[in-house]
Amino acid sequence: MANTEPTPRVGAIDAWMTIPPPGSADRWPSSFWHIFRKYGVEDRFQRGFTVDEVLAEMDDAGVDIGVASSFKFLDSWVVSNDENAAYVREAPDRFIGAFTVDIRDPMPGMREFRRCVEELGYKAFRLEPFQCGDGRTTAPPPTDRIYWPFYVACCEYDIPLCIQVGHTGPLLPSECGRPIYLDEVALTFPELKILGTHVGDPWQDEMLILAWKHPNVYVEASARPARHWTESVRKFSGGYGQDKMIWATDYPLLPFKRTVDDVYDCGFSPEATRKILRDNAAKAFKIDV
Repeated sequence: MANTEPTPRVGAIDAWMTIPPPGSADRWPSSFWHIFRKYGVEDRFQRGFTVDEVLAEMDDAGVDIGVASSFKFLDSWVVSNDENAAYVREAPDRFIGAFTVDIRDPMPGMREFRRCVEELGYKAFRLEPFQCGDGRTTAPPPTDRIYWPFYVACCEYDIPLCIQVGHTGPLLPSECGRPIYLDEVALTFPELKILGTHVGDPWQDEMLILAWKHPNVYVEASARPARHWTESVRKFSGGYGQDKMIWATDYPLLPFKRTVDDVYDCGFSPEATRKILRDNAAKAFKIDV
């Protein structure tokens, strides 16, 4: 797995990023500032970013393309689907869009789903199960019937599902993020491309074995820099699972450059590094590179 030769740099694809605009700090729910402070990036979320600022940071880090995501918590939009689609239109060669909807009310949720794909041109669906709860008790897990119409829609439109797994950073219940719930989902929907985000931490081994088991399941590393990957995650990423690991930042939670450099510092082979930073995401999101 170790590589002693310098690894050629590749143009990376960031599978999860968000562009919170300047002046949007008050849109973030209070429960999220706890994790921003723990990551030491509270100031970044306080000030926000323009599209030009984000592109400059991407250029400096060698990130070619970012999957820009809408974000909603309960009834509050931080970055709406329309706002996010406008960012993608500003730089369509640098961004593709991932949208979200409120699945708790399925009929308006499905109408918004179809609008995002058919009218706004979105290429991925982002889903965070903890948002389906009340903020205190555990939300329904991904096996619950509330999710299934949206899995079907992803299959119909052939777009990937980017789903939060692992513990929640915000002060919200985490049980619904157990990766093992995706086992049943992957079996029931073999056409559904599933990206389990945040490496499934602290249930990393559950996430790794699911990606090894299912052709349609990937591990996605947003908010978990490679410098902190466990030995099992490194062994998977540089070896037997190198076709299934997808790099991401969860920008602005993590910066592009340092998070890219962390992957190179792992000493993986050039082939594995290219897959992690670029090729696997290109395949999952159908990006022509």
